Amino acid sequence: MEHLFEAIARTARERAEAPAMTFVDYRVPSASGRRDGVPTTLTYGELDRRVRALAARLQRHCGPTDRVAVLCPHEPAYVIGFLACLYAGVVGVPLHAPEVVRDRARLRAVISDCRPEGVITTGRAAPSVRQVLADLDRPPRHLLYADDPPAGDQDGAPAGADWRPPELAPEALAYLQYTSGSTGAPAGVRISQRNLSAANRQIRDHFPDSAVTASWVPFFHDFGLVCGLLNPLAAGSHTVHISPMAFVQDPYRWLRTISDYQVDWSITPNFSLAQCVNRVTDEQKRTLDLSSLRLLTVAAEPVRAEAVDAFVAAFADCGLRPTAPTPCYGLAEATLPVTAPPLDEGTVDRHFDRAALAAGRAEPRPDGTPDTVRLVSCGLPRTGVSVRVVDPAAHHRLADGEIGEIWVRGPNVADGYWARPDRTAEVFAGRLRPAAADDTDDGPWLRTGDLGFLLDGRLHVTGRLKDLVIVRGRNHYPDDIEITVQQAVGEPNPGLAAAFAVDLDGTERLIVLLEANRDLLGAEPAARDATRAALRREVTRRHGVDVHDLVLVRRGLLARTSSGKIRRGTCRDQYLRGEFHP
Repeated sequence: MEHLFEAIARTARERAEAPAMTFVDYRVPSASGRRDGVPTTLTYGELDRRVRALAARLQRHCGPTDRVAVLCPHEPAYVIGFLACLYAGVVGVPLHAPEVVRDRARLRAVISDCRPEGVITTGRAAPSVRQVLADLDRPPRHLLYADDPPAGDQDGAPAGADWRPPELAPEALAYLQYTSGSTGAPAGVRISQRNLSAANRQIRDHFPDSAVTASWVPFFHDFGLVCGLLNPLAAGSHTVHISPMAFVQDPYRWLRTISDYQVDWSITPNFSLAQCVNRVTDEQKRTLDLSSLRLLTVAAEPVRAEAVDAFVAAFADCGLRPTAPTPCYGLAEATLPVTAPPLDEGTVDRHFDRAALAAGRAEPRPDGTPDTVRLVSCGLPRTGVSVRVVDPAAHHRLADGEIGEIWVRGPNVADGYWARPDRTAEVFAGRLRPAAADDTDDGPWLRTGDLGFLLDGRLHVTGRLKDLVIVRGRNHYPDDIEITVQQAVGEPNPGLAAAFAVDLDGTERLIVLLEANRDLLGAEPAARDATRAALRREVTRRHGVDVHDLVLVRRGLLARTSSGKIRRGTCRDQYLRGEFHP
């Protein structure tokens, strides 16, 4: 098994001058005075030297099992900091630098959970990082800077000369991947060296000839980290990045990156396809050459066939291959890859009977048939991965076309969550009840919490077992959002709230319903609007997600079970029928 740091170091020896990564920075004006993007490129030789220097400092302060949190902005320093953890043999924790738009309480909760010995940041981010760390009961002992230029030691030896390759067992932890879950109880997936090595092989098997990749997906997100960064570097490819903010400000920048660098593989969640269709102008399209793009991995949130169709049609004249957008399925607990279609197959979708789907069966119908749902295939299991669809209550394997919980097994599947034995046993120790006496296919299996079905060997994902709200590639627990809204009202006995996502024009949007008291419902329209705006701001501040619509309803109107729990599915259906609007 070749560790990631060994693969990068090997490329640095064999092709030292080859470009490893390029960052196109839109924060500073170019020589023309416009914010056209200023590129900075590091070769494999330069990257290896920078990483070794920081890794040597890490090895002086931290032991092999110590956690080290990476709290850097989305820039070259982040890559150097995280790779230094792998080079040093410590357990990296990819997070993000404190930002105004993100709730720092969750960041503190994650740091408190993993209890890092050290933190890697940059000079620019250090003041806000120190503020976050100052409030912790057990702050990290060491603060290191990834943007410090390597300097020689006092004896004249090159920086990093005392770095030693770590001795790593396959089961040793490589890093902790924190999922977007409850702000009160964050969960860090334990990614081992074996998991990471297997995932890199599986992804590379899908497109072994990829030479230049591009991404804007955040590094602390498993999709952006594994597919956008680690896998291309493990393969010796050239990876080109812009920041998530640069994409949000102007999606054209991402497509321009693909065009300028003749990228053959890029990644993105579903929502960005609509952003490009709606915001990239005809004039901008005339500057794009997307003919080099052979694979556009679309994942991290439900993939909508309509969004793919619109994207392909909008950029066909730019040379985009219709088979480039490729829906895939993965999750943090599997170090990302689970299924993918064959290369150059593109998006395969079928229409299914709506009523049958609601009853737990996938029954294909001809295109154009009324009352059908169009679903995309997420492809076939990756190398070494087994996928089963299971009755989530009885734990029996279901037949093709039957909808159940998706269970996964493979060398890329982690062994559990950091310091969460009960949750680990619930999620990572699934056992199939044998259908026959000689059936040994029992487990353990990863219970993904996702619903779907297999048809002709291909996986289709239909929903979430536990009502996760997924907006712009991020998972949000609806009960957390509901509690935030209820607390923000400032009443001792607030009404129930319901949070869920709806698909509007191919994009998942967050909807929140709140039972309000008579005084608020009877207030002047301006006062109600001010309250709704304040509640939406609070959700954005705490959870980093925009509320598309927040509706105030009278007490007792929201559907609930006999035990008083909110029925989010029923509330979603009522909302879509317009029952909560005058």
